[in-house]
Amino acid sequence: MNEQPLSETPHSVVLSRQAKIALGILTILATLILLLATDLMARAYLGAKGAPQYSLVWQSSDKQGKKETVVDRRLSQGLNVLDPQLGYARPAGGPTSEPAWRRPGFRTSGDETSGAALRLVVLGGSTSDPYYESDWGAWSETLFTRLNEGPTGPAVVYNGAVSGYSTNQELLKLIRDVPALAPDVVVSLSGVNDLNFSHSLREHPMVSPYQLVMLRTLAGKGHQPPRFMPNLLAAMRSGGEKDTQLAVTAGSSYEMTDAEMWRRNVELMNAASAQMGARFHVFLQPAMGIEPGYIPTDSEAELYAAMLSSKPDYAEKAAAFYTAARRHCEELMYCTDISDVFAGKTGLYHDPRHPNHQGNKLIGDTVFKTLFALDSSPALAESALGQTPEQ
Repeated sequence: MNEQPLSETPHSVVLSRQAKIALGILTILATLILLLATDLMARAYLGAKGAPQYSLVWQSSDKQGKKETVVDRRLSQGLNVLDPQLGYARPAGGPTSEPAWRRPGFRTSGDETSGAALRLVVLGGSTSDPYYESDWGAWSETLFTRLNEGPTGPAVVYNGAVSGYSTNQELLKLIRDVPALAPDVVVSLSGVNDLNFSHSLREHPMVSPYQLVMLRTLAGKGHQPPRFMPNLLAAMRSGGEKDTQLAVTAGSSYEMTDAEMWRRNVELMNAASAQMGARFHVFLQPAMGIEPGYIPTDSEAELYAAMLSSKPDYAEKAAAFYTAARRHCEELMYCTDISDVFAGKTGLYHDPRHPNHQGNKLIGDTVFKTLFALDSSPALAESALGQTPEQ
């Protein structure tokens, strides 16, 4: 008989299974190599077009989309809306439905229907932002109270400060939104957000990082790439055309230091205020670590040390900015340096960059005393506010 012995059958079956496993492994490897080669060619194609390139075969969701989530975090609270000039802004209604937030981007204190009321606009960053009143107070409310209790008579304060704004956003907001408020006085408390261009693009400081993310997303350059075969799918999506994605520009670049940019902005804010018939005054704000006369509490010292551990060059850059900004401030009639307003005192900070309720009350009192005469006259203190360019 030619039949194969039964003893050999299990062995032949084992060989067949091993061959199938080996063939399966080789097929998987060949497929992966093909996918890698295909995505590599697509990546080279994107590079030749000057388009964004991604990791081969598999793209981590965080690798390219990390910056795009910055806008999401800002907007996720429901307190901000995208703004084409400012990057983001407070919407009408603000964080609450109270009537004070009826104007987009401003919280109103006082009766603006009173024609006799002094109208004052506040601009700034998070230190002045009314949204954070429950966290560390709002010095603008102290100013509002002092105005209405003092000889200046009834007043309306429009607080347009927004967390993260530097004088770049303040200037743009002043030009665009403030004329509609017909203010008598415009006040800016600034400095911290301007140092080291921390809230601006270094070469294009008039552009907020959030603006660039928004524009790149709309233009198709900032979208979250596909996770699998990202280069191949991006190349297929481009359709082979060079101009299927809009170019994004941030305008002319600047060769200025952070303090020079701060001065240029406040000079333009003064000129813009004068054009609308308002007087302008800027205050160089205090911050922990730049005023040698301040006495930090143990908890404040710990917070400052923790910030320096995460930003080792902060102290050096802050000192350089404030040294130059103080010099600029001395040369401007409409500038008052209150960066040392806490000298000799203690326990006035919520964190290294934000005063607490007591600190903000002191700032509000100081701003009031600087801006307005303390005698029976309701007139502005000309020596403090200076002269408008026309005068």
